[in-house]
Amino acid sequence: MATDAEPGARDDSKSHISEAEFVETSPQVNKDKPDQEWHDPIVHEFPDGGFRAWAAVLGASLCLFVGGVEYSFGVYLTYYSSHFLSDKTVSQISWIGSCAAFIHSCVGLITGKLYDDGWFKQIVIVGTVLHVLCFMLLSTCKEYWQVWLSQGLGMGLATGVLYQPALSIVSQYFERRRSFAMGIVMSGASIGGVLFPIMANNLFETVGFGWAIRIQAFIMLGLLIAANLLMTTRLPAHNLKTGVVQFDPRAVDGVECGPSGRAKAGIHKINYRHFFSAPFLVSTVGCFFIQLGTGLPYAYITSFATTEGHISADLQFYLLPLTFAGSAIGSPIFAWVADRVGVFNTVIATTIVSAGLEASILAASTDAVAVVVSVLYGFVASGYQALVGPIYSSLSDTVLEIGHRMGAGFFVIGVATLISSPIQGALLGDSIEEYTWWKPIVFSALSLLAGCLALAVARGMLIKRRNVTKKILGFANL
Repeated sequence: MATDAEPGARDDSKSHISEAEFVETSPQVNKDKPDQEWHDPIVHEFPDGGFRAWAAVLGASLCLFVGGVEYSFGVYLTYYSSHFLSDKTVSQISWIGSCAAFIHSCVGLITGKLYDDGWFKQIVIVGTVLHVLCFMLLSTCKEYWQVWLSQGLGMGLATGVLYQPALSIVSQYFERRRSFAMGIVMSGASIGGVLFPIMANNLFETVGFGWAIRIQAFIMLGLLIAANLLMTTRLPAHNLKTGVVQFDPRAVDGVECGPSGRAKAGIHKINYRHFFSAPFLVSTVGCFFIQLGTGLPYAYITSFATTEGHISADLQFYLLPLTFAGSAIGSPIFAWVADRVGVFNTVIATTIVSAGLEASILAASTDAVAVVVSVLYGFVASGYQALVGPIYSSLSDTVLEIGHRMGAGFFVIGVATLISSPIQGALLGDSIEEYTWWKPIVFSALSLLAGCLALAVARGMLIKRRNVTKKILGFANL
Protein backbone atom coordinates (compact mmCIF):
# COMPACT_ATOMS: atom_id res chain seq x y z
CA MET A 1 0.00 0.00 0.00
CA ALA A 2 1.22 3.51 -0.67
CA THR A 3 2.52 5.65 2.22
CA ASP A 4 2.67 9.42 2.66
CA ALA A 5 6.45 9.38 2.53
CA GLU A 6 6.85 7.38 -0.63
CA PRO A 7 3.95 7.01 -3.06
CA GLY A 8 3.80 3.55 -4.60
CA ALA A 9 5.78 1.86 -1.83
CA ARG A 10 4.27 -1.13 -0.06
CA ASP A 11 4.05 -1.64 3.69
CA ASP A 12 5.51 -5.08 4.42
CA SER A 13 4.20 -4.99 7.98
CA LYS A 14 0.80 -5.98 6.60
CA SER A 15 2.00 -8.79 4.35
CA HIS A 16 0.20 -11.35 6.52
CA ILE A 17 -3.12 -11.02 8.37
CA SER A 18 -3.62 -13.05 11.50
CA GLU A 19 -6.75 -15.09 12.16
CA ALA A 20 -7.78 -12.67 14.92
CA GLU A 21 -7.34 -9.69 12.63
CA PHE A 22 -9.36 -11.42 9.91
CA VAL A 23 -12.28 -12.14 12.24
CA GLU A 24 -12.08 -8.59 13.55
CA THR A 25 -12.37 -7.27 9.98
CA SER A 26 -15.21 -9.61 9.07
CA PRO A 27 -17.69 -8.23 6.53
CA GLN A 28 -19.50 -5.23 7.91
CA VAL A 29 -19.85 -1.56 7.13
CA ASN A 30 -18.69 1.25 9.33
CA LYS A 31 -21.56 2.24 11.60
CA ASP A 32 -20.28 5.83 11.62
CA LYS A 33 -20.71 5.95 7.84
CA PRO A 34 -24.12 4.46 7.13
CA ASP A 35 -23.85 4.84 3.34
CA GLN A 36 -20.49 3.09 3.18
CA GLU A 37 -20.59 -0.16 1.22
CA TRP A 38 -18.93 -3.36 2.38
CA HIS A 39 -15.46 -4.02 0.94
CA ASP A 40 -13.06 -6.94 1.00
CA PRO A 41 -11.17 -6.82 4.33
CA ILE A 42 -7.99 -8.41 2.92
CA VAL A 43 -7.69 -7.40 -0.75
CA HIS A 44 -8.14 -3.65 -0.57
CA GLU A 45 -8.02 -2.60 -4.23
CA PHE A 46 -9.66 -3.91 -7.41
CA PRO A 47 -9.12 -2.40 -10.87
CA ASP A 48 -12.80 -2.88 -11.85
CA GLY A 49 -11.71 -2.58 -15.47
CA GLY A 50 -8.66 -2.35 -17.70
CA PHE A 51 -7.27 -4.59 -20.43
CA ARG A 52 -6.31 -7.59 -18.28
CA ALA A 53 -9.63 -7.51 -16.43
CA TRP A 54 -11.77 -7.52 -19.57
CA ALA A 55 -9.43 -10.03 -21.23
CA ALA A 56 -10.15 -12.36 -18.28
CA VAL A 57 -13.89 -11.80 -18.78
CA LEU A 58 -13.58 -12.68 -22.48
CA GLY A 59 -11.48 -15.76 -21.77
CA ALA A 60 -13.88 -16.96 -19.09
CA SER A 61 -16.82 -16.39 -21.46
CA LEU A 62 -15.10 -18.60 -24.04
CA CYS A 63 -14.68 -21.37 -21.45
CA LEU A 64 -18.38 -21.28 -20.59
CA PHE A 65 -19.33 -20.99 -24.27
CA VAL A 66 -17.50 -24.26 -24.92
CA GLY A 67 -19.23 -25.74 -21.88
CA GLY A 68 -22.53 -24.84 -23.56
CA VAL A 69 -22.23 -28.09 -25.51
CA GLU A 70 -23.57 -29.72 -22.34
CA TYR A 71 -26.89 -27.99 -23.02
CA SER A 72 -27.18 -29.62 -26.45
CA PHE A 73 -27.54 -33.13 -25.05
CA GLY A 74 -31.15 -33.26 -26.21
CA VAL A 75 -29.87 -33.32 -29.79
CA TYR A 76 -27.54 -36.20 -28.95
CA LEU A 77 -30.29 -38.06 -27.13
CA THR A 78 -32.47 -37.90 -30.26
CA TYR A 79 -29.61 -39.07 -32.46
CA TYR A 80 -28.52 -41.91 -30.15
CA SER A 81 -32.07 -43.23 -29.74
CA SER A 82 -32.54 -43.47 -33.50
CA HIS A 83 -29.07 -44.74 -34.43
CA PHE A 84 -26.40 -46.80 -32.62
CA LEU A 85 -28.11 -46.76 -29.19
CA SER A 86 -31.58 -47.56 -30.51
CA ASP A 87 -31.65 -50.68 -28.32
CA LYS A 88 -31.59 -48.49 -25.19
CA THR A 89 -34.56 -46.64 -23.69
CA VAL A 90 -34.71 -42.87 -23.70
CA SER A 91 -34.48 -42.97 -19.91
CA GLN A 92 -31.23 -44.96 -20.06
CA ILE A 93 -29.71 -42.58 -22.59
CA SER A 94 -30.81 -39.51 -20.63
CA TRP A 95 -28.76 -40.69 -17.67
CA ILE A 96 -25.64 -39.85 -19.70
CA GLY A 97 -26.58 -36.17 -19.75
CA SER A 98 -27.82 -36.18 -16.14
CA CYS A 99 -24.58 -37.73 -14.89
CA ALA A 100 -22.52 -35.19 -16.83
CA ALA A 101 -24.43 -32.31 -15.23
CA PHE A 102 -24.12 -33.82 -11.75
CA ILE A 103 -20.39 -34.60 -12.08
CA HIS A 104 -19.89 -31.08 -13.45
CA SER A 105 -21.25 -29.64 -10.20
CA CYS A 106 -19.53 -32.12 -7.87
CA VAL A 107 -16.07 -31.39 -9.27
CA GLY A 108 -16.40 -27.90 -7.82
CA LEU A 109 -15.63 -29.26 -4.34
CA ILE A 110 -12.11 -30.03 -5.56
CA THR A 111 -11.53 -27.27 -8.12
CA GLY A 112 -12.85 -24.62 -5.73
CA LYS A 113 -10.18 -25.42 -3.15
CA LEU A 114 -7.46 -25.75 -5.80
CA TYR A 115 -8.48 -22.38 -7.25
CA ASP A 116 -8.31 -20.66 -3.86
CA ASP A 117 -4.95 -22.35 -3.24
CA GLY A 118 -3.49 -20.68 -6.33
CA TRP A 119 -3.62 -23.45 -8.96
CA PHE A 120 -5.79 -21.59 -11.49
CA LYS A 121 -3.57 -21.93 -14.59
CA GLN A 122 -2.92 -25.61 -14.01
CA ILE A 123 -6.64 -26.34 -13.50
CA VAL A 124 -7.62 -24.61 -16.75
CA ILE A 125 -4.93 -26.40 -18.77
CA VAL A 126 -6.09 -29.79 -17.43
CA GLY A 127 -9.70 -28.89 -18.22
CA THR A 128 -8.79 -27.83 -21.76
CA VAL A 129 -6.95 -31.08 -22.55
CA LEU A 130 -9.65 -33.24 -20.96
CA HIS A 131 -12.50 -31.41 -22.72
CA VAL A 132 -11.06 -31.73 -26.22
CA LEU A 133 -9.77 -35.30 -25.67
CA CYS A 134 -13.11 -36.62 -24.38
CA PHE A 135 -15.06 -34.97 -27.19
CA MET A 136 -12.68 -36.39 -29.78
CA LEU A 137 -13.09 -39.86 -28.25
CA LEU A 138 -16.87 -39.47 -28.50
CA SER A 139 -16.54 -39.47 -32.30
CA THR A 140 -15.33 -43.10 -32.16
CA CYS A 141 -17.98 -44.42 -29.74
CA LYS A 142 -20.40 -47.17 -30.76
CA GLU A 143 -21.50 -48.66 -27.42
CA TYR A 144 -23.47 -47.26 -24.50
CA TRP A 145 -20.62 -47.63 -21.99
CA GLN A 146 -18.24 -45.85 -24.35
CA VAL A 147 -20.60 -42.88 -24.71
CA TRP A 148 -21.14 -42.75 -20.95
CA LEU A 149 -17.39 -42.71 -20.26
CA SER A 150 -16.59 -40.00 -22.81
CA GLN A 151 -19.68 -37.77 -22.70
CA GLY A 152 -21.09 -38.57 -19.26
CA LEU A 153 -18.01 -38.98 -17.08
CA GLY A 154 -15.29 -37.32 -19.17
CA MET A 155 -17.22 -34.27 -20.36
CA GLY A 156 -18.79 -33.87 -16.93
CA LEU A 157 -15.33 -33.73 -15.35
CA ALA A 158 -13.99 -31.42 -18.07
CA THR A 159 -16.79 -28.85 -17.90
CA GLY A 160 -16.65 -28.94 -14.09
CA VAL A 161 -12.90 -28.32 -14.08
CA LEU A 162 -13.28 -25.34 -16.43
CA TYR A 163 -16.55 -23.80 -15.23
CA GLN A 164 -15.87 -22.69 -11.68
CA PRO A 165 -12.32 -21.34 -12.06
CA ALA A 166 -13.39 -19.43 -15.18
CA LEU A 167 -16.34 -17.89 -13.36
CA SER A 168 -14.22 -17.12 -10.28
CA ILE A 169 -11.22 -15.52 -12.00
CA VAL A 170 -13.13 -12.33 -12.84
CA SER A 171 -13.70 -11.74 -9.11
CA GLN A 172 -9.97 -11.04 -8.78
CA TYR A 173 -10.38 -7.96 -10.98
CA PHE A 174 -13.87 -6.70 -10.10
CA GLU A 175 -15.57 -5.73 -6.85
CA ARG A 176 -17.98 -2.87 -7.55
CA ARG A 177 -18.97 -4.36 -10.94
CA ARG A 178 -18.41 -8.01 -10.06
CA SER A 179 -21.97 -9.18 -10.74
CA PHE A 180 -21.95 -7.52 -14.16
CA ALA A 181 -18.63 -9.15 -15.09
CA MET A 182 -19.87 -12.58 -13.94
CA GLY A 183 -23.13 -12.04 -15.84
CA ILE A 184 -21.21 -11.45 -19.06
CA VAL A 185 -19.29 -14.67 -18.42
CA MET A 186 -22.51 -16.60 -17.81
CA SER A 187 -23.97 -15.29 -21.08
CA GLY A 188 -21.22 -17.27 -22.80
CA ALA A 189 -22.83 -20.50 -21.60
CA SER A 190 -26.22 -19.35 -22.88
CA ILE A 191 -24.81 -18.46 -26.30
CA GLY A 192 -23.17 -21.89 -26.41
CA GLY A 193 -26.55 -23.38 -25.52
CA VAL A 194 -28.00 -21.62 -28.57
CA LEU A 195 -25.31 -22.41 -31.14
CA PHE A 196 -24.07 -25.90 -30.27
CA PRO A 197 -27.46 -27.66 -30.62
CA ILE A 198 -28.04 -26.00 -34.01
CA MET A 199 -24.48 -26.79 -35.12
CA ALA A 200 -24.68 -30.43 -34.02
CA ASN A 201 -28.09 -31.02 -35.59
CA ASN A 202 -26.99 -29.63 -38.96
CA LEU A 203 -23.61 -31.39 -38.96
CA PHE A 204 -25.20 -34.76 -38.17
CA GLU A 205 -27.23 -34.44 -41.35
CA THR A 206 -24.41 -33.20 -43.60
CA VAL A 207 -21.15 -34.91 -42.53
CA GLY A 208 -22.29 -37.68 -40.20
CA PHE A 209 -21.78 -38.24 -36.49
CA GLY A 210 -18.01 -38.82 -36.41
CA TRP A 211 -16.96 -35.71 -38.30
CA ALA A 212 -19.69 -33.61 -36.67
CA ILE A 213 -18.03 -34.33 -33.31
CA ARG A 214 -14.50 -33.76 -34.62
CA ILE A 215 -15.38 -30.40 -36.20
CA GLN A 216 -16.89 -29.20 -32.93
CA ALA A 217 -13.85 -30.50 -31.01
CA PHE A 218 -11.45 -28.50 -33.21
CA ILE A 219 -13.56 -25.38 -32.66
CA MET A 220 -13.44 -26.00 -28.91
CA LEU A 221 -9.66 -26.46 -29.04
CA GLY A 222 -9.12 -23.10 -30.73
CA LEU A 223 -11.44 -21.26 -28.35
CA LEU A 224 -9.94 -22.86 -25.24
CA ILE A 225 -6.38 -22.04 -26.34
CA ALA A 226 -7.47 -18.41 -26.71
CA ALA A 227 -9.12 -18.57 -23.28
CA ASN A 228 -5.92 -19.87 -21.66
CA LEU A 229 -3.96 -16.97 -23.13
CA LEU A 230 -6.52 -14.34 -22.14
CA MET A 231 -7.03 -15.33 -18.49
CA THR A 232 -4.28 -14.35 -16.06
CA THR A 233 -4.32 -14.35 -12.25
CA ARG A 234 -3.96 -11.21 -10.17
CA LEU A 235 -3.77 -12.78 -6.72
CA PRO A 236 -1.35 -15.43 -5.33
CA ALA A 237 -0.59 -18.32 -7.69
CA HIS A 238 1.63 -21.41 -7.52
CA ASN A 239 4.77 -21.67 -9.61
CA LEU A 240 5.26 -25.28 -10.70
CA LYS A 241 9.00 -24.85 -11.29
CA THR A 242 9.83 -23.45 -7.86
CA GLY A 243 6.87 -24.73 -5.83
CA VAL A 244 6.56 -21.25 -4.35
CA VAL A 245 3.38 -19.24 -4.02
CA GLN A 246 4.04 -15.94 -5.78
CA PHE A 247 2.30 -12.73 -6.72
CA ASP A 248 2.32 -11.49 -10.28
CA PRO A 249 4.30 -8.21 -9.92
CA ARG A 250 1.99 -6.51 -12.42
CA ALA A 251 -1.09 -7.32 -10.39
CA VAL A 252 -0.46 -6.81 -6.70
CA ASP A 253 -1.85 -3.31 -6.39
CA GLY A 254 -4.38 -4.33 -3.76
CA VAL A 255 -2.40 -7.04 -1.95
CA GLU A 256 0.35 -6.20 0.50
CA CYS A 257 3.58 -8.11 -0.13
CA GLY A 258 7.32 -7.50 -0.40
CA PRO A 259 8.70 -4.63 -2.53
CA SER A 260 9.89 -7.04 -5.23
CA GLY A 261 6.42 -8.46 -5.72
CA ARG A 262 8.00 -11.90 -6.00
CA ALA A 263 8.35 -12.76 -2.33
CA LYS A 264 6.78 -15.85 -0.87
CA ALA A 265 3.16 -15.29 0.15
CA GLY A 266 0.88 -17.41 2.27
CA ILE A 267 -2.36 -18.72 0.83
CA HIS A 268 -5.35 -17.46 2.79
CA LYS A 269 -6.53 -20.05 5.32
CA ILE A 270 -10.26 -20.68 5.57
CA ASN A 271 -11.85 -20.44 9.00
CA TYR A 272 -14.41 -23.23 8.54
CA ARG A 273 -16.24 -22.41 11.76
CA HIS A 274 -16.98 -19.01 10.28
CA PHE A 275 -17.27 -20.42 6.73
CA PHE A 276 -20.43 -22.49 7.37
CA SER A 277 -22.42 -19.53 8.64
CA ALA A 278 -26.21 -19.41 8.80
CA PRO A 279 -26.56 -17.06 5.77
CA PHE A 280 -24.40 -19.40 3.67
CA LEU A 281 -26.35 -22.52 4.64
CA VAL A 282 -29.79 -20.92 4.20
CA SER A 283 -28.76 -19.39 0.85
CA THR A 284 -27.59 -22.80 -0.35
CA VAL A 285 -30.94 -24.32 0.62
CA GLY A 286 -32.63 -21.55 -1.36
CA CYS A 287 -30.46 -22.18 -4.42
CA PHE A 288 -31.19 -25.92 -4.12
CA PHE A 289 -34.96 -25.36 -4.34
CA ILE A 290 -34.65 -22.83 -7.17
CA GLN A 291 -32.45 -25.24 -9.13
CA LEU A 292 -35.01 -27.98 -8.46
CA GLY A 293 -37.70 -25.95 -10.19
CA THR A 294 -35.95 -23.80 -12.76
CA GLY A 295 -35.09 -26.58 -15.24
CA LEU A 296 -38.64 -27.63 -16.19
CA PRO A 297 -38.98 -25.47 -19.34
CA TYR A 298 -35.49 -26.43 -20.54
CA ALA A 299 -36.29 -30.13 -20.22
CA TYR A 300 -39.96 -30.25 -21.22
CA ILE A 301 -41.04 -27.18 -23.24
CA THR A 302 -40.54 -29.06 -26.52
CA SER A 303 -42.34 -32.16 -25.25
CA PHE A 304 -45.28 -30.07 -24.07
CA ALA A 305 -45.47 -28.23 -27.39
CA THR A 306 -45.47 -31.44 -29.41
CA THR A 307 -47.91 -33.43 -27.27
CA GLU A 308 -50.38 -30.79 -26.11
CA GLY A 309 -50.31 -28.07 -28.73
CA HIS A 310 -50.25 -27.44 -32.44
CA ILE A 311 -46.62 -26.42 -32.87
CA SER A 312 -45.13 -26.69 -36.36
CA ALA A 313 -42.47 -29.36 -36.80
CA ASP A 314 -39.89 -26.81 -37.99
CA LEU A 315 -40.29 -24.75 -34.79
CA GLN A 316 -40.20 -27.59 -32.26
CA PHE A 317 -36.42 -28.03 -32.41
CA TYR A 318 -35.76 -24.29 -32.03
CA LEU A 319 -37.77 -23.74 -28.83
CA LEU A 320 -34.84 -24.73 -26.57
CA PRO A 321 -32.29 -22.53 -28.44
CA LEU A 322 -34.80 -19.68 -28.21
CA THR A 323 -34.94 -20.17 -24.44
CA PHE A 324 -31.16 -19.96 -24.25
CA ALA A 325 -31.22 -16.91 -26.52
CA GLY A 326 -33.43 -15.22 -23.93
CA SER A 327 -30.93 -16.22 -21.25
CA ALA A 328 -28.03 -14.81 -23.26
CA ILE A 329 -29.79 -11.44 -23.44
CA GLY A 330 -30.96 -11.44 -19.83
CA SER A 331 -27.72 -12.53 -18.13
CA PRO A 332 -25.71 -9.30 -18.56
CA ILE A 333 -28.81 -7.13 -18.05
CA PHE A 334 -29.80 -8.63 -14.71
CA ALA A 335 -26.15 -8.78 -13.63
CA TRP A 336 -25.87 -5.03 -14.32
CA VAL A 337 -29.05 -4.47 -12.33
CA ALA A 338 -27.71 -6.58 -9.44
CA ASP A 339 -24.66 -4.34 -9.07
CA ARG A 340 -27.04 -1.44 -8.45
CA VAL A 341 -29.95 -2.88 -6.48
CA GLY A 342 -28.35 -5.96 -4.90
CA VAL A 343 -27.81 -9.59 -5.91
CA PHE A 344 -30.39 -11.07 -3.53
CA ASN A 345 -33.02 -8.47 -4.47
CA THR A 346 -32.56 -9.24 -8.17
CA VAL A 347 -32.62 -13.04 -7.79
CA ILE A 348 -35.71 -13.04 -5.57
CA ALA A 349 -37.68 -10.71 -7.87
CA THR A 350 -36.83 -12.52 -11.11
CA THR A 351 -37.43 -15.97 -9.63
CA ILE A 352 -40.92 -15.00 -8.47
CA VAL A 353 -41.70 -13.87 -12.03
CA SER A 354 -40.17 -17.13 -13.35
CA ALA A 355 -42.62 -19.12 -11.23
CA GLY A 356 -45.49 -17.32 -12.93
CA LEU A 357 -44.01 -17.89 -16.37
CA GLU A 358 -43.66 -21.61 -15.65
CA ALA A 359 -47.41 -21.72 -15.04
CA SER A 360 -47.94 -20.02 -18.40
CA ILE A 361 -46.41 -23.05 -20.16
CA LEU A 362 -49.90 -24.55 -19.98
CA ALA A 363 -50.95 -21.90 -22.53
CA ALA A 364 -48.10 -22.60 -24.97
CA SER A 365 -50.27 -24.39 -27.53
CA THR A 366 -49.51 -22.33 -30.64
CA ASP A 367 -46.32 -21.24 -32.42
CA ALA A 368 -46.58 -17.62 -31.30
CA VAL A 369 -47.30 -18.37 -27.64
CA ALA A 370 -44.62 -21.06 -27.46
CA VAL A 371 -41.99 -18.65 -28.82
CA VAL A 372 -43.01 -15.87 -26.44
CA VAL A 373 -43.04 -18.14 -23.38
CA SER A 374 -39.68 -19.70 -24.32
CA VAL A 375 -37.88 -16.39 -24.86
CA LEU A 376 -39.47 -14.66 -21.86
CA TYR A 377 -38.74 -17.54 -19.50
CA GLY A 378 -35.12 -17.76 -20.66
CA PHE A 379 -34.75 -14.00 -20.21
CA VAL A 380 -36.26 -13.80 -16.70
CA ALA A 381 -34.79 -17.08 -15.40
CA SER A 382 -31.32 -15.78 -16.25
CA GLY A 383 -31.76 -13.46 -13.26
CA TYR A 384 -31.00 -16.51 -11.11
CA GLN A 385 -28.72 -18.42 -13.45
CA ALA A 386 -26.38 -15.49 -14.07
CA LEU A 387 -26.23 -14.59 -10.39
CA VAL A 388 -25.54 -17.93 -8.71
CA GLY A 389 -21.85 -17.05 -8.73
CA PRO A 390 -22.43 -13.51 -7.37
CA ILE A 391 -24.64 -14.98 -4.61
CA TYR A 392 -21.67 -16.95 -3.29
CA SER A 393 -19.38 -14.00 -3.93
CA SER A 394 -21.68 -11.90 -1.72
CA LEU A 395 -21.51 -14.56 0.99
CA SER A 396 -17.70 -14.69 0.93
CA ASP A 397 -15.73 -12.85 3.59
CA THR A 398 -12.99 -12.18 1.04
CA VAL A 399 -12.31 -12.82 -2.65
CA LEU A 400 -9.68 -15.32 -1.48
CA GLU A 401 -12.36 -17.85 -0.46
CA ILE A 402 -14.82 -17.54 -3.35
CA GLY A 403 -13.64 -20.85 -4.84
CA HIS A 404 -14.46 -22.72 -1.63
CA ARG A 405 -17.88 -21.07 -1.39
CA MET A 406 -18.82 -21.86 -4.98
CA GLY A 407 -17.50 -25.40 -4.74
CA ALA A 408 -19.60 -26.27 -1.69
CA GLY A 409 -22.68 -24.48 -3.00
CA PHE A 410 -22.49 -25.87 -6.52
CA PHE A 411 -22.23 -29.41 -5.14
CA VAL A 412 -25.62 -29.04 -3.43
CA ILE A 413 -27.04 -27.38 -6.54
CA GLY A 414 -25.73 -30.33 -8.56
CA VAL A 415 -27.80 -32.72 -6.46
CA ALA A 416 -30.90 -30.68 -7.34
CA THR A 417 -29.91 -30.80 -11.02
CA LEU A 418 -29.57 -34.58 -10.86
CA ILE A 419 -32.97 -35.27 -9.28
CA SER A 420 -35.13 -32.51 -10.78
CA SER A 421 -35.91 -34.07 -14.18
CA PRO A 422 -36.64 -37.56 -12.76
CA ILE A 423 -39.05 -36.06 -10.20
CA GLN A 424 -40.77 -33.94 -12.86
CA GLY A 425 -40.94 -36.95 -15.17
CA ALA A 426 -42.48 -39.12 -12.47
CA LEU A 427 -45.11 -36.48 -11.79
CA LEU A 428 -45.78 -36.16 -15.51
CA GLY A 429 -46.69 -39.82 -16.04
CA ASP A 430 -45.45 -42.98 -17.73
CA SER A 431 -46.96 -42.56 -21.18
CA ILE A 432 -48.04 -39.74 -23.47
CA GLU A 433 -51.67 -40.70 -23.03
CA GLU A 434 -51.38 -40.31 -19.25
CA TYR A 435 -49.36 -37.07 -19.12
CA THR A 436 -50.67 -34.64 -16.49
CA TRP A 437 -48.70 -31.45 -17.10
CA TRP A 438 -50.07 -29.43 -14.21
CA LYS A 439 -48.38 -31.67 -11.62
CA PRO A 440 -44.71 -31.05 -12.60
CA ILE A 441 -45.49 -27.39 -13.35
CA VAL A 442 -47.02 -26.82 -9.90
CA PHE A 443 -44.15 -28.71 -8.25
CA SER A 444 -41.55 -26.61 -10.09
CA ALA A 445 -43.29 -23.29 -9.43
CA LEU A 446 -43.64 -24.07 -5.71
CA SER A 447 -39.96 -25.06 -5.59
CA LEU A 448 -39.03 -21.67 -7.04
CA LEU A 449 -41.15 -19.87 -4.45
CA ALA A 450 -39.68 -21.97 -1.61
CA GLY A 451 -36.20 -21.03 -2.82
CA CYS A 452 -37.16 -17.34 -2.85
CA LEU A 453 -38.38 -17.62 0.73
CA ALA A 454 -35.07 -19.14 1.87
CA LEU A 455 -33.06 -16.45 0.04
CA ALA A 456 -35.21 -13.75 1.66
CA VAL A 457 -34.37 -15.19 5.08
CA ALA A 458 -30.64 -15.34 4.22
CA ARG A 459 -30.82 -11.77 2.95
CA GLY A 460 -32.25 -10.63 6.27
CA MET A 461 -29.42 -12.37 8.12
CA LEU A 462 -26.80 -10.66 5.94
CA ILE A 463 -28.41 -7.24 6.36
CA LYS A 464 -28.18 -7.62 10.14
CA ARG A 465 -24.68 -9.09 10.04
CA ARG A 466 -23.24 -6.38 7.79
CA ASN A 467 -25.35 -3.52 9.14
CA VAL A 468 -26.47 -2.62 5.61
CA THR A 469 -28.30 0.69 5.63
CA LYS A 470 -28.05 1.79 2.01
CA LYS A 471 -31.49 1.41 0.39
CA ILE A 472 -32.95 1.27 -3.10
CA LEU A 473 -36.67 2.11 -3.34
CA GLY A 474 -36.97 1.47 0.39
CA PHE A 475 -35.27 -1.95 0.26
CA ALA A 476 -31.80 -2.70 1.62
CA ASN A 477 -29.29 -2.87 -1.23
CA LEU A 478 -28.19 -6.50 -0.94
